[in-house]
Amino acid sequence: MTIHLKEATAYTYDVPFLKEIQPYAHQVVQSQMIKEAVTSNKPTIIWNQAMTGAGKTLANYSLLTHMPKIRALGMYPVNELIKDQYQSVKDSVELGKWDEVAIWTAEEMRGERKPGESKVDQIRRMTSSFYRSIFTNPDHLMLISQERFFSYKKGDVPELLYRLADYHLQIFDEFHLYDIAQVNFLAQWMALITSLFPSRGYAFVLSSATPRVEFFQLAKRMGIQIRNVQEEVDRWLEEERPRVYEERVYLEPLSLDLCSTNLHRWNTSERILEQWEEQVEYLRKWPTAKGIIILDSIHEAQMLAHTLRQKGYDVGEVHGLSDRTNSRIALAKPITVATATIEVGVDFKGDIHKDFLIFESRNAGSFMQRLGRVGRGSRRLPEPPIKVWAHVPSHVKECIDMDEWSEMTRQDLKRVVMDSYQRYQDFYPFLEKVGGMNLVHGYYLAKRHQLETANNPILESLKTIVEKMYGLGFEEQNRQYQTWKKLRMIEPILSFRGQNSLENQVLHPDQEERLDTFYPDIWFWDETEPKMPIKKYDFRHVLSRKRVRFEPKEVFLAKAKGFISAEEWSDWKKKFENDRVLGYATVMGIRDKPAKLYWKLPPNAHLYTEKVVRMKRLQLLSDDPGLNEQLSDLFSNPASTSWIVTILKISTGEANDRLKLPPMFRLHTAQTVQKADWCIAFNVDAFKLWSVWSQESVVY
Repeated sequence: MTIHLKEATAYTYDVPFLKEIQPYAHQVVQSQMIKEAVTSNKPTIIWNQAMTGAGKTLANYSLLTHMPKIRALGMYPVNELIKDQYQSVKDSVELGKWDEVAIWTAEEMRGERKPGESKVDQIRRMTSSFYRSIFTNPDHLMLISQERFFSYKKGDVPELLYRLADYHLQIFDEFHLYDIAQVNFLAQWMALITSLFPSRGYAFVLSSATPRVEFFQLAKRMGIQIRNVQEEVDRWLEEERPRVYEERVYLEPLSLDLCSTNLHRWNTSERILEQWEEQVEYLRKWPTAKGIIILDSIHEAQMLAHTLRQKGYDVGEVHGLSDRTNSRIALAKPITVATATIEVGVDFKGDIHKDFLIFESRNAGSFMQRLGRVGRGSRRLPEPPIKVWAHVPSHVKECIDMDEWSEMTRQDLKRVVMDSYQRYQDFYPFLEKVGGMNLVHGYYLAKRHQLETANNPILESLKTIVEKMYGLGFEEQNRQYQTWKKLRMIEPILSFRGQNSLENQVLHPDQEERLDTFYPDIWFWDETEPKMPIKKYDFRHVLSRKRVRFEPKEVFLAKAKGFISAEEWSDWKKKFENDRVLGYATVMGIRDKPAKLYWKLPPNAHLYTEKVVRMKRLQLLSDDPGLNEQLSDLFSNPASTSWIVTILKISTGEANDRLKLPPMFRLHTAQTVQKADWCIAFNVDAFKLWSVWSQESVVY
């Protein structure tokens, strides 16, 4: 069944805004809300649900022009979006003569660092009063709020948090890309900053068309005022009666076909090829049409691109293992195969416009975001007509088909899609069992900087907000925190990415850290990609899909040094030295069929199931004899390392079905000495699995 999505239009109004821009109503209303929040000394969460393409960036940053003293901190989940937002603000928002805008990504900051300048000194410089806006990722919030950076001067590191606190406008975008632990961290950031600075007015802007219910549950418990932009637009129109300037189409009409696909099998590329005759028919009618295909698996993206080239199509690739320096060229190809790397931060206009879209979607937010990649009112001509094929789980298609929609608006579709995906596990028990640990950690950091700790209002405020947000007494949560800390199990909860991959990069080089943590990535030299052979990616993809040869780190570094220019080598060398990975390898080609991987459990594994534990003597094995021999060498001394895990005495398939785990959840196959198939999760995923299993056990 084909669903026809109506065009999305909105009025612009002849009211003062930016330069000669006539704004949408939501842009004006949000700007007013931000102004009220930062001048009232009362923190406010401002939620703007405007659809993709409706001008949320201008709504977020327009006040930088009208209020010279306001400073903005923009948090974005991926670096591509950081650069996109930075450029948009530079082009559209008029700042003062001496005002600066900063990008805080590892690459940009490395290039901006002055000779002899430490990371702490650089951040201090880039939070001076000249910097009106900072565009960064939540990793920097974690590193700063938890005092992870190193400095010989004790006061320098906590000072960074106080400097960020001067940015009273804080913008959070693309919430659908965060998992439950990351959403929890961002809520705790707001709780921490408002507790430490109770007399300041903050505007926390949620710029997201796809809300996260769990975030708003936490926010309400914080006691911070929540205002919805769309709910106040009608009031503004009625009271102000602004003159309409024009009606503007910001999303074009399109035709949408839903395709039922078992996403747990990770074979959407095969389903696309099975149905390719539909694309052939479309291209036969509209031979100049250009398309984009978005998949979650890099391997599937590579294989699909290869097959389409064999069919004679001119195909570009944009994903984590492609040459990103030529991504613009790849995006301009008649067909581009990509992964989530283009889900945000890429505006398909001009030479990279697209007329048809094929995508898979494992959650509601991803569905709406990927759908918004096309038809953003940017094409010169209304033809070819925009066509979309969406590969979704069968229950999602059935749920939408039941209503027998033939035509609908984007808002109708968003509501139906959000309802349809609710079958999947939301990991809410994770908040109840683990959620408060970051704030308890923040309490102890704050306590170190208070002269008086007895009856201190700031410390008492932190205790209170921990209790309100998570429904448990502070002492009870503190006991759990101290237990996990003593067992060296707290790190994956505190780290934003859940893998502890950042700590070793910021601690002093002489400070020896014993971070027994499972690092899932492999650095590898890819002989199939001579233009950029140096890559890092998740072990499951590399080992199951590629033919590899493991090698000592020194051999890998020697090859890398021969490829990288002398000017860049010092930065790369530092990255290699600090990065913790599973191993180093050379990729010699692609496997004809994927190798199966599983974790061999120690004989006493049955004593440690259904709880989060530290476990030794784990070994990765494969059904491929050649790969197995190499893995045996890699894990020649498995007893020397312990990893944080949760093990369940059921297979991955049964766990997925019983717990309704989302397809992107990192659950691995495990095998006992008796050859029984169990499942295992590592790091923060271990805590997530344990939390939902504990809840499930109560039910059953």
